[in-house]
Amino acid sequence: MSDAPPKPQRNPSWSRTVVRILMICAGSVAILLPAWLPNRPNVPIERGTVELLQAFLLAAAAVVVFGAASHAGFYRPVCRVLGLGLIAAFVGEIEDFVSGILGWKFPEGVVVGLILVVALITSLRHRKVMLYFIASLGNHAGSGLIAAALLIIYVFNRVIGSTAFWKASLGPAFSPTIPKICKSYLELLACYLIFIGALGLSITLARRKEHP
Repeated sequence: MSDAPPKPQRNPSWSRTVVRILMICAGSVAILLPAWLPNRPNVPIERGTVELLQAFLLAAAAVVVFGAASHAGFYRPVCRVLGLGLIAAFVGEIEDFVSGILGWKFPEGVVVGLILVVALITSLRHRKVMLYFIASLGNHAGSGLIAAALLIIYVFNRVIGSTAFWKASLGPAFSPTIPKICKSYLELLACYLIFIGALGLSITLARRKEHP
């Protein structure tokens, strides 16, 4: 396998870009459909439909990335590292469902730690490829969507999902379930953006390329 970074062959298209934007926006609206499902007070939202959808989107993203690895050539190690990161996120997402609902003891920290160690070893073994990918990350489709998802999870969700924010906003009308519901749906939206971003990255990385 050549160490020279590959060059994409396909030229940009405005029509394809517009169609993709419309599809992503439609999906962002459709992802809120669980909010319209019949209410089941005995099933907490974070352990019900929303959590399972989050796990499904992360698992689907991991499958897509690993599927693209066999066609990625130069970027094969990148696909493996991204896939391992998505599996770690999937494991972290299903922990509450497995432990809380099924009642099984699930060593989430150990499993996630092992997966991340494997990802780190893979990154160190292929430093050149990983550094080139990171340096050119802005040129890959989907990187902006994944970045937006991480901002939602680690920045925006900290505010919108906090009890203090809703107490200050609603005052006497505050209900303890509001922060949990908002946090759950923001995480679901973030998982959807990660799935779309992983799909875009996989298409870009697995696309046939010619070497300079």
